Amino acid sequence: MVECQKRLMGQSTVTPWFRTIPPERVGLFGEYDHHGLAKRVSLAFSQNFEPCEIEKLRIRQRGAVVVLIGEIQSQWLLIKMVKLAMSTSGTADVEVNGVVVGDHLRHYLEVKPSHISLQHVLRAVKRPRS
Repeated sequence: MVECQKRLMGQSTVTPWFRTIPPERVGLFGEYDHHGLAKRVSLAFSQNFEPCEIEKLRIRQRGAVVVLIGEIQSQWLLIKMVKLAMSTSGTADVEVNGVVVGDHLRHYLEVKPSHISLQHVLRAVKRPRS
């Protein structure tokens, strides 16, 4: 009955939930954008990585999940990309099932590396980007 009286008197009954944009739907300029999270992650990637590193990568979103699809050069690069995507406002998770890492890592995993070779790869992954 109170709701009906408010409507008759011209008062809004909209709840505060509908006054803000969900973080994953915020566009590049603060506007509502259904693909806003993917666009903001894409912008962050273009600002933090070389064009040749991301040229074969597509960035999509499924709700608050960033979905990476395509091919990248190294596992180290994939780790950096996931960290950057996770630091973007509105990201709940990053899916990388659709990412193919360069052939050298695939070959390395198929060969059954020695302990020393494994240490070299771990150092390369931990190496800071210059």
